[in-house]
Amino acid sequence: MRRLIITTVVLFVAVIAVTVAYFKNLNTLGLHTSETMRYIPDDAALVFEFKNDDGFYDIFAGNKLFAAVVGQKQISELDTLRRQLLTVAPLKQFFTGQNTFISLHPVLGKTVEILITATAAKGFKPQELDKIPGQSNKTLLVSPLTIDGKRGYSIYSGVLKKRFYLLNKANGLYIASFSKELIDQSARYQPKKDETNFLALPDQQNNNSLANLYINYGRLNMLFATVFKNKNTEIFKSFKLLSAKAALNLNFKSDALLFTGFSNIEHDQPAGYLNLFANQEPIVNQLQAIFPSTTAYSMSFAVSDAKKFKTDLSAWQVKAKLQSQKDSLLQK
Repeated sequence: MRRLIITTVVLFVAVIAVTVAYFKNLNTLGLHTSETMRYIPDDAALVFEFKNDDGFYDIFAGNKLFAAVVGQKQISELDTLRRQLLTVAPLKQFFTGQNTFISLHPVLGKTVEILITATAAKGFKPQELDKIPGQSNKTLLVSPLTIDGKRGYSIYSGVLKKRFYLLNKANGLYIASFSKELIDQSARYQPKKDETNFLALPDQQNNNSLANLYINYGRLNMLFATVFKNKNTEIFKSFKLLSAKAALNLNFKSDALLFTGFSNIEHDQPAGYLNLFANQEPIVNQLQAIFPSTTAYSMSFAVSDAKKFKTDLSAWQVKAKLQSQKDSLLQK
């Protein structure tokens, strides 16, 4: 009987230990992802997250959609650099399988540059980067660099005829870019306490997702002002006026870039047109089925409760001081 009690106690303690370890690892993973994103400068409106492994690259090999959105030149440069740099033993060992974040940043109000943010696996030492010149071919020239007291490297690619900058931002966290201005800016950036610029996904959803897209709608104005020559981009106007953050999952399709998820609305900020749909239930929208095949772009909306939407719309138009325009239009 005594032996049975001791065995039961031991098993009970073992179960508790395993449970604590399991949830501790889950918490660490979630904290790891959210902490990494906190170091991305807050002028980013879009952040694309994926896992740096061959599986991801194989799925999208030859996919023309990413090139159409990001630009063929940028995609080609990143792919060439990945093949040159991340296949080198020190980096391949510690960065394969790690979550990687690509963010878009307006620089000097003239161009949009890409920032890559990633963390190295446990056990990685910055000194490992010093081994790159000895293990790579002559197409890479690696030189030490110090920015804002942080250790980094200037990497010249003989294939691209271009420099790439890699910086140790924090303990185990690295940032990289082709833009020296963006690296300088990112090196100086310090996240503000208790401020989150992006909505984080739950651990399980993040692990099961092929890739994720994070959006800070409040930063879209700066990005669009740099990207578009036409400042009156009406198709995006409602999104620019939406005070919210979104976390979306990528659904793989060969002919479309489809992201699905939810947006968290900041209710303490002024409400825009899209806020009216927060009180509606998701329904199937069939309007796109009747669009002509020559349609270049479109926006379509659906509501589950038309009566409530009409009431909310009228109230919003009054607050937005659009009632006179509405009355004038109806009279015409």
